[in-house]
Amino acid sequence: MDTTQTTEREELASQLVEVNRGRAGFYRMLAQLYFKELTADQVKHLAGMDFSGMSGDDETIAEGYAEMHRYLRHANGGTRQELACDYAHTFLAAGNYETFAATPYESVFTSELGLLMQEARDEVYKAFCAQHIQPDESLHLPEDHISFEFEFIATMLERTNDALLDGAYGHALECAQAVSDFHRDHQLNWIDDLCDTIDDVAETRFYKGVAKVTRGFVHADTDVIADEIDALIELANGQAAA
Repeated sequence: MDTTQTTEREELASQLVEVNRGRAGFYRMLAQLYFKELTADQVKHLAGMDFSGMSGDDETIAEGYAEMHRYLRHANGGTRQELACDYAHTFLAAGNYETFAATPYESVFTSELGLLMQEARDEVYKAFCAQHIQPDESLHLPEDHISFEFEFIATMLERTNDALLDGAYGHALECAQAVSDFHRDHQLNWIDDLCDTIDDVAETRFYKGVAKVTRGFVHADTDVIADEIDALIELANGQAAA
């Protein structure tokens, strides 16, 4: 066995694990932002964050963080309530008499009549079942909620990492391919429409910034996904030939 090649594969796998941990954490952060209104503790935590340097080289993410920061730097005792009202207005259409709210379900943005529980929900449900993943049924929400979709990708990234740490590069590739398919079929197909609508409907800089961060990250992850699959193919082929 070539110990040099084995070490190189292990180093590459370790790099992928580190990147995936960051990606999974980011997806879960976005899932929290979209799932329900922020708590006082979450607002306090976000207000205390240093957003500088978090965007990498992505201009859209940087613009989104700047908007979030500009809003949160003036946080006070009424900020949580203001954000809660804007969340309800933007995502739940509370008091919103616009013709179209940013209802965060894929079906709403991809079905002809803009309705819940359409074909996209069925496809997402099948994708979840194929990986034995299900949202908490007690929540009584359709599976194509953007938060559930982000959580699904985060979970699959963690499974990719588990396989990488076990040296099961073929299985890691299968998990990464599932992420790639889901990202293509259930993220890129509607994320721009969702973010455009949030920008139109939201009344605070904070949620307008969240939309920019979301758009930038989902699109930036396209290249990361492709690079990871290439790396995993290399790892799997190298392992098989060893």
